[in-house]
Amino acid sequence: MNQIYFTADLHFGHPNILKHSPKRPFSDTVDIKAHDEWLRDLWKSTVGKRDTVYILGDLTFLKSENARHLLEKLPGQKFLIEGNHDGSIRAYKNYFREVYQIKEMRFKSTVAPFLNEDFYVVMCHYPMVTWNQKPQGSVMLHGHSHGKLDEYNTHSMDLRFDVGIDGSLANLRFLTLEDIYNAATEKIKQYNCNTFMEYAQNNYRGEMR
Repeated sequence: MNQIYFTADLHFGHPNILKHSPKRPFSDTVDIKAHDEWLRDLWKSTVGKRDTVYILGDLTFLKSENARHLLEKLPGQKFLIEGNHDGSIRAYKNYFREVYQIKEMRFKSTVAPFLNEDFYVVMCHYPMVTWNQKPQGSVMLHGHSHGKLDEYNTHSMDLRFDVGIDGSLANLRFLTLEDIYNAATEKIKQYNCNTFMEYAQNNYRGEMR
């Protein structure tokens, strides 16, 4: 089975990201060239040509032509959910299968053997308080926060996860669909729930349906 990956906030070509992301390699020297080589190597060693990657915004700060050269070298079937720093790649939407502001996906349990039920996710660069199908147990995936909402997400009843590379869930790697599913499943089991629908019904009683 081809893999499905999620990532966000890679920030190719953005020296300032190293000042705010001390866990990243080369943050101590603010060597953006070495950092970008590390990111490219991570992508190429993780993502295969037939794999799918959902990029939840802020892929690159590189200027237009350099951004195009980068996109040419990154393998996988790429879907972009636009962030606030993706202006330079808007001219190259042909390098993505699709480009969205918000993307909703239902991953069927018949497609992935680790899924015990259909898994509905809503993807946006920005974290959301409410989203489509939330009262039915859908999961919200976001970027933008660089791990700063990890504690909030953990203590919130919401099934919301930061998939950005700086977040504690990703921890400087790309997340698989199975990683996301396992994290969501672990959360609902803490509340003695066996399905996402059961969890939503027990914990989102004040939400619009």
